[in-house]
Amino acid sequence: MSMHKVKSKKQNLVIWFLVLNFILLQYACRQIKNKDEMVIVDRNVEIPLKPCIEINKKILGNSVDVNAFCRCLIPKIYTDTKGDPAKVKLLEDGNWNELSAQNKNTISQYYEECIAKSATTDSTAKLTITPEMAVGMKKEIKNQLKGTEVEKANDVDKYCDCIINGLQTDFSAKELMQTNFNETEKYQKMVKRCLSSTKKK
Repeated sequence: MSMHKVKSKKQNLVIWFLVLNFILLQYACRQIKNKDEMVIVDRNVEIPLKPCIEINKKILGNSVDVNAFCRCLIPKIYTDTKGDPAKVKLLEDGNWNELSAQNKNTISQYYEECIAKSATTDSTAKLTITPEMAVGMKKEIKNQLKGTEVEKANDVDKYCDCIINGLQTDFSAKELMQTNFNETEKYQKMVKRCLSSTKKK
């Protein structure tokens, strides 16, 4: 269990980055420009707002005011990239997947900041974990468990499914996004439940 607790902190970051990377990948596939919905980030520089709104609405749901969230996020990303014309072009094109390849920690921080600023009062809103996200999350959690007591004692596939399902059904988006949510009593109870129910026979 002690080794798993150490791993759980890493899993917290893995889960967040997987969610983030999925969102960014969708940006890369949806390069939509609508002159009526642009964020002016600098003189003669406008960034499309619609791709950000469309994708984050699907993932974050009613947990944030998505328009306010994107208006918070886009200028932050631009500030970090404005010295590099190639990166600014990626941002203008909506290709945030490539843009974030070397900036995951920074962009994750911006997501947290903008979620905090644009959070709604809907404490029941869930974070949507799509099938694609679940596949990636399961792969990463399994990698984190390699060589641990959990891998030896448990059916790892069932354990991962239990954790992912619990994150989707037992936690609100607000709970998942709170700092160190994986150290909360509620999260630890879920982990214990999944460990107990997936023991090898």
